[in-house]
Amino acid sequence: MRGVGLIDEAGRMRLVGAGAAGAAFAVVLVMLVVSPWAGATTGVLVGVALPVGAVGAAIGVWLTLRSWRLGGGYERVVAVQRWVAEDEVPAGVPTSTWVPLVQAEADKQIAGWGKIVLAVSWGGITWSMRDQQPPVLTAILLALWTGLALWSAVWVIPRARAAQAMLRRGVATQD
Repeated sequence: MRGVGLIDEAGRMRLVGAGAAGAAFAVVLVMLVVSPWAGATTGVLVGVALPVGAVGAAIGVWLTLRSWRLGGGYERVVAVQRWVAEDEVPAGVPTSTWVPLVQAEADKQIAGWGKIVLAVSWGGITWSMRDQQPPVLTAILLALWTGLALWSAVWVIPRARAAQAMLRRGVATQD
């Protein structure tokens, strides 16, 4: 793919996940917006929400590919994540190359906390509106917000903190 490079099986699974998350978000959003006027019916789901879900899936995949392209390609993004996980950079990678890449990982902590704050806020709003929408929709929304917060708490923030620690102390290079 142009600007992304070769994508392995794990990358393809990430794209599937991004598409599924984009579709889920779009379907839930449409059902929230449309259901007060048309009701949360099967017709609305099939006629409106599923086509919008397909667009949401495409947007999720596109955003992931764009992120990889901006990060220097899929292979580079994965390599930087591996450097942070292993707390070392391969020998021969100049400081002028690895420091900005690891700094970009460290900067994601702010976004992770922002996602948690938004997920808690949206979860509270969803809960407060539970009498105005079907219980299934409330459960799906709460699961979506919980998933967003957990993803940030379990994956994004710890990886960003590891990158910050790596920058503070410097890293060992592989031999």
